[in-house]
Amino acid sequence: VLVISDEIHSDMALSGQRHIPFAKVSAEAEAISLTLMAPSKTFNIAGIVSSFAVIPNKEIRERYLAYLQPRELQQGTLFAFTATRAAYEECDEWLRQMLDYVEENVRFVDRFLREHIPSIQAMIPEASFLVWLDCRQLRLSQRELVRLFVEKAGLALNDGTMFGREGEGFMRLNVGTSRRILEKALNNLKNAVGQ
Repeated sequence: VLVISDEIHSDMALSGQRHIPFAKVSAEAEAISLTLMAPSKTFNIAGIVSSFAVIPNKEIRERYLAYLQPRELQQGTLFAFTATRAAYEECDEWLRQMLDYVEENVRFVDRFLREHIPSIQAMIPEASFLVWLDCRQLRLSQRELVRLFVEKAGLALNDGTMFGREGEGFMRLNVGTSRRILEKALNNLKNAVGQ
């Protein structure tokens, strides 16, 4: 068994949460893990196309590299290496401020929904800038829910069902934006639900 763990949001733990890498759960987990990470989400540098894999097991690491090399996928650019290093080594204060801002946006969404749209609940994340909205109390089909968000509220959120059947009745909101934009989006949603 090989466990591929996507830990791209691991640098964005909120509210005193602590990320525990899958490979650190146990020696057995470490032996079967391939952890994928990138600075793109945390540091908003997706355009530089930089990611990396942490593979403690030598045999798995060699197989992974053997797969990448003929496809020329293991080479990054000098710019990507430099930006990634700078992000992880020189941006602690920026990261702290960004996480504080995101966390306040999460609280803002939660307060707004409780006060203005109680039929939609925010699922408070432990990490990241993505907030799941539980819309099941609206009692709409998923198609009707998406139509409410897109056509009536003018919002393009992730449809919960794109993550599987369990996502029915949910939408995913990105709060990694300015408060002004977030407030406008939520007011649009409030008006749409009130129609």
